[in-house]
Amino acid sequence: MFNIKVLNFSLIVTALIFFPFSNKLYSQFDPHPELEWHTIETKHFIIHYHEGTERTANTIAKIAEEIYGPITSLYKYEPDEKVNFVVNDVSDIANGATDYFGNRIEIYSTALDYDLRGTHNWLRNVITHEFVHAVQVQASLKYGRKLPTFYLQWLGYENEIRPDVLYGYPNAIVSYPLSGVGVPAWFAEGTAQYQRQQLNYEYWDSHRDMILRSYIEGGNLLTWGEMGQFSSITSLKAESIYNLGYALTRFISEQYGEDKLRKITEHLGDFTNFSMDRAMKEALGVDGKKVYEQWKEYLEKDYKKRLENVKKDEVEGVILENKGFANYYPQLSPDGKKVAYLSNQDYDYGSTGLYVYEIASKKLDIIDAPVASNFSWSPDSRKIIYSKRNYPRTILNSTVFDIYEFDTKTKKEKKLTSKLRAISPSYSPEGDKICFVINGDGTLNLQIANANGKGYKPLTFFKNGEQIYNPKFTRDGKKIVFDYSFEEARKIAEIDIETGKMDFILDEKGIDFRSPFFSRDGKKMYFASNPTGIFNIYSMDMDSGKVMQITNAIGGAFMPSVDDNGNLAYSSYKPTGYKIAYLKNFAEHNPEALGKYDQPDILITKYTSEDSLTAGSNYNWSRLKNFNDKDVPQLEKKPYKSLFTSLSFVPVIRFDTYQRKNKFNFLESIKPGLYFFSSEMLNRFAVFGGAAMNIKGERDLFLQFEYNNGFPFFKDFFTKKVGFLPKITLEGYNTTRKSDGDLIAGIDTINVGITYDLLSFDFGMAFHVFNHDHQMKLGYTLSNYAYDIDAFAIPQSGISVRSSRETYFKANDFSLTYNYESIEPGKNSDINPVGRILELRYDFEMSKINPSIVVNENGTISTNYENRNLNKFYGTWTETFGFFKNTHSLSLRLAGGTIFGPPVEDFYNYYASGLPGMRGYPFYSIGGGRSVALNVTYRLPVFSKIDTRISPLYLDKLYFSLYGDYGNAWNGSDTKLKDFKTDIGAQLRLQAFSFYVFPTSIFFDVAYGFDKFTNTYQNTPVTYGKELNYYFGVLFGFDI
Repeated sequence: MFNIKVLNFSLIVTALIFFPFSNKLYSQFDPHPELEWHTIETKHFIIHYHEGTERTANTIAKIAEEIYGPITSLYKYEPDEKVNFVVNDVSDIANGATDYFGNRIEIYSTALDYDLRGTHNWLRNVITHEFVHAVQVQASLKYGRKLPTFYLQWLGYENEIRPDVLYGYPNAIVSYPLSGVGVPAWFAEGTAQYQRQQLNYEYWDSHRDMILRSYIEGGNLLTWGEMGQFSSITSLKAESIYNLGYALTRFISEQYGEDKLRKITEHLGDFTNFSMDRAMKEALGVDGKKVYEQWKEYLEKDYKKRLENVKKDEVEGVILENKGFANYYPQLSPDGKKVAYLSNQDYDYGSTGLYVYEIASKKLDIIDAPVASNFSWSPDSRKIIYSKRNYPRTILNSTVFDIYEFDTKTKKEKKLTSKLRAISPSYSPEGDKICFVINGDGTLNLQIANANGKGYKPLTFFKNGEQIYNPKFTRDGKKIVFDYSFEEARKIAEIDIETGKMDFILDEKGIDFRSPFFSRDGKKMYFASNPTGIFNIYSMDMDSGKVMQITNAIGGAFMPSVDDNGNLAYSSYKPTGYKIAYLKNFAEHNPEALGKYDQPDILITKYTSEDSLTAGSNYNWSRLKNFNDKDVPQLEKKPYKSLFTSLSFVPVIRFDTYQRKNKFNFLESIKPGLYFFSSEMLNRFAVFGGAAMNIKGERDLFLQFEYNNGFPFFKDFFTKKVGFLPKITLEGYNTTRKSDGDLIAGIDTINVGITYDLLSFDFGMAFHVFNHDHQMKLGYTLSNYAYDIDAFAIPQSGISVRSSRETYFKANDFSLTYNYESIEPGKNSDINPVGRILELRYDFEMSKINPSIVVNENGTISTNYENRNLNKFYGTWTETFGFFKNTHSLSLRLAGGTIFGPPVEDFYNYYASGLPGMRGYPFYSIGGGRSVALNVTYRLPVFSKIDTRISPLYLDKLYFSLYGDYGNAWNGSDTKLKDFKTDIGAQLRLQAFSFYVFPTSIFFDVAYGFDKFTNTYQNTPVTYGKELNYYFGVLFGFDI
């Protein structure tokens, strides 16, 4: 009987831990299993909706069928299956999203109220917009809808020198797509807004024109490169890509012909084309950059001429607040001493805080953030009432508006409503009442309540998608005036509080009237309007109805507030966004006496009156334009039943160079494979799997199943009553590797062939606690690691040992993980995240390990296991502080773990080094049952705006970081501070985009370990330290 030790099994675990590129798919579609869902169906569409959104769902069905023909005929493309709509009204968010591979569209019922957009009929606009995405993008796909992309992947490894490790840990990770879609952002959004000119659901309104005109006036138009993708994005830049894309699409249609939109789309689908420039060259005869330059030159000349008369009679105030691009709703306090307003200040997105500016001292204080929509001073100038969403999102992933009151003397905030979905509050003249707007199923209604938020009651009973904005009491307190919209633009209406009678004060087709504000005596109403094509501030005498003009802006003037001394505060649009302006002792002008703007056409005239694609008219354009969405047929509804997206496939070619240098074989390193995925329409279920294999038969297999449909048992109680919505995952992994290894049998070392076979099954149940930022996960992992040993003979005994299969590791692991992540949104958060990430994990592992096997006299093998019941804990805490508007950062990361109890085999080690840790040392150099490491990183920009395209790659920005680590790993209590290791390193991060749509994150590290040390493995000394280590990666984010 001989004891034989099999080498090289300890590393194999990492092949499973680091299973390459098994990233789960994610989507915007949220299942909300706590709600009751239904389905209605039409000829071309299936609409899924939850209780409370029946009006929206049936309206979508009507609109979608009406626009199907006009949109598909423009691109001569029809989806190969019915398109699914998913209706969501859980949060006070206006949005739409298209999964063009999955043939599904999500629509939020809440109508868009965005100060960078004009007011249009929400559902007509967003449904057409998203359906154009589905049609136009699918028409451009290179490989079809079910083959989204190909992947080229590379895994490089450290040159491992430990004799007991099969191969090194990865130090190079590349996953790069050969995308089947390559539509630049400006063209995708431009065509989605262009829609069909005959429909008139989206047109070149005053807001669109204002943004583009201001860019031209300011000389800061986005470049051709910047328009291609949503890179280094801010709210203003994102909206500008929409805006400029729409304008350039209009230019192409008008100058080259509407049919060229289809031809450009088709050329984007050419197999060998990865550039918009080439597609436009093929379709127009002029490359994209040249067309952009033609367009820019045209705009400069055109706007110069259109603004001539305005510039002669320009009337604007002085700027009080220039910081930020989202400065809204200035409100002069009733005592005239202060101006309150919303501002995003240095924040990259449009989320605003409430600020109070003292006019005399010029002192600025922040009251609260984030705050949105209009607000109001109390009559005594002491309190401010406003609305804001709950943040973070709830456990159910919802965020809705409620009303708050802030006392400027006590500095205390009071919440007045709870989950009411209430916005735009305003005090009555006596301060004893408030009015506000509430949201539900895409319709806004007006309510009134006591000043404390109690006793609220509705004043309007709209139910067809009507919109109300900016309500204000009249000075006698008997009526409320507000903006009203349904078909297009806004009107100013009033409602009698006592009788409920509603009348329109200002209503003229094609003109937008908004933001009414009354003088103290109630004799005049101030408002913003665009009769000339530019929004300005006007006044109206309430007795005579006479209208006078106050401002004559080049950009735009909005949201007036007037004090008793004849001073006007308003929001003024400039080339860098909205600013707060103040016009002292303003004068009123006869509108005819001021120079007027020569407004451009809101639609391309030659394409508005007839079918632009055929000699006749295939559609009733008049009926489509003059729609009636108040009389919507109610379709038969059915209980929702799960429906899956088509199964999609992604071919993969992986270059996997795990072999040691002296055994490297190029052909064996090539590992072709295939991924596949599908998800249920509501994302209640999803499957993602893949397989890859090389010519040696070494395989990497994985299959992931996700269940996101609430608690699977007693759903009425856990899911609907308690709101317990766990995400359950089942995952399986199998990896095999072939090698030859040395077996030690007494005094003999025997080289034999070994095939390692690792199998693992994971179960997880993740759920949110406190709010959506905190997540707990219960886990269970079943592991079975085996090897197949070729037949061999033991020299000293002459015993021939048959080939056999032995399991060397079995484990049942139970885990509990807590995750917290809060990253500040910003244009650099992709490359320089600022915030906090915390992960804590406890494991109880019951395992059996086989450090040796026994060869019997008859040549058979017996397995002797050692039982290991281990309690383990591991955690990481990353805290990152931003400087210089978050362009620089200082990051502190603490990571550590322990296996409680006496030391165990190296197989169970934590490693503090390598790519995941101290990069100055190879991964397997610093390991033990206990580890701790502290990382300090300072990161700063090298180039904040590269703006260079090397097709198909767009280079956005380059960052440099310098870091250092201090840490060690050890067994038991066998460590001292002098044993801790230190290193220093530098990293370059390049953020890019590929094919306009794939974020591409490239990093290169070089690190140096200051400490030289020698460890002994299997009686072999191995020395580490005082050498350079290199790392490289091309991924979809800097998460490693």
